[in-house]
Amino acid sequence: MAAKTLVDFDLDRYLRNSKKVDLSEIAWEDVPKYPLTDGDVMCLHYMMDIEAHTVIYLRDLLATRAATDPQITAFLSCWVYEELWHGEAFSDFLRLYGIEEPIEPRLPDGRSPLPTRANRWRDLRVKVGVGNGLGIVPTMLGSMVSPDFIAIHMMWGAINELTTLTGYYALIRRTDHPVLHQMLRKVIQDERRHFAFYRAQAKARMERSRAARRMVRWVLSTLWTPVGAGVKSEEEVDALALYLFGDSPEGREQARGIDETIAAIPGLQGLTLIEDFLDAAERRVAARPGWAGIEPAAPHRNGDGPSPPMHWRESVERRPDVMPATSEVERREESRMEARFETLSADGGG
Repeated sequence: MAAKTLVDFDLDRYLRNSKKVDLSEIAWEDVPKYPLTDGDVMCLHYMMDIEAHTVIYLRDLLATRAATDPQITAFLSCWVYEELWHGEAFSDFLRLYGIEEPIEPRLPDGRSPLPTRANRWRDLRVKVGVGNGLGIVPTMLGSMVSPDFIAIHMMWGAINELTTLTGYYALIRRTDHPVLHQMLRKVIQDERRHFAFYRAQAKARMERSRAARRMVRWVLSTLWTPVGAGVKSEEEVDALALYLFGDSPEGREQARGIDETIAAIPGLQGLTLIEDFLDAAERRVAARPGWAGIEPAAPHRNGDGPSPPMHWRESVERRPDVMPATSEVERREESRMEARFETLSADGGG
């Protein structure tokens, strides 16, 4: 008899509390009042596109054994809905800031049709070849051959979600826009739960199966790419990674925290996926000056800038499903933000 897979995640609680991210308290009218750098805008475009592209990842998952697992399919039904609204949030923010795509505008109150950027979403998916469905063939074959194949998807999803939520923390560190801070904090709460589910699923399967551990490690070591690769060009992925994690020692610490969290999963000890990618991106910049928008010896924007305002700290009292930090990298980020908040309060800043 096969060993039972014990997953450390309260799925019932998640399903009962899943909903569209609540941005009703966001001061949308204040979005254009604060400046964003070109790098901030680049990050928001990237994040908007990737959040809205989640449904394609769902398609690939449902072409595997995951479709027969009632826990996974229940989670995915809510997950893809929540991710859709993350993409819409970034879209609304950019539009209100004054950056518009050539499609009809929409207010963030739900009075106009969805999706807000239909042409952009369609063009992205056609560009990466999702129209013909051939991309899922290797996934289907791998799933048929190995019962442990789903562990790859669960671990890949965990890395994507942890990288995403840590990237949002990094953007909070880099930008001084208080409304963006508020919005990102809301989205981070959803991403935490998503990461917790994928991590719990992957860990349970890898603890149970030596074959799963070996297979997942080989796939990550050989085939892994950062979230957004394939949808975005190599230069765009490098630009995002270096802006968020390659700008300062603090950025590197955030990247290292992701690696440490992933390496704590059975079978993945010693993996340094994010830092290895950053090192490679820096080599590409050194070899091609101007690559990813980076010129030699460019000053760091955040070097001597003001600390983030107090608005970053959001009340979670109305959200019964808010989770505490689920990994060391999250706890580290929360502690850093708390320290900044206390410093600002002591100085009378805001």
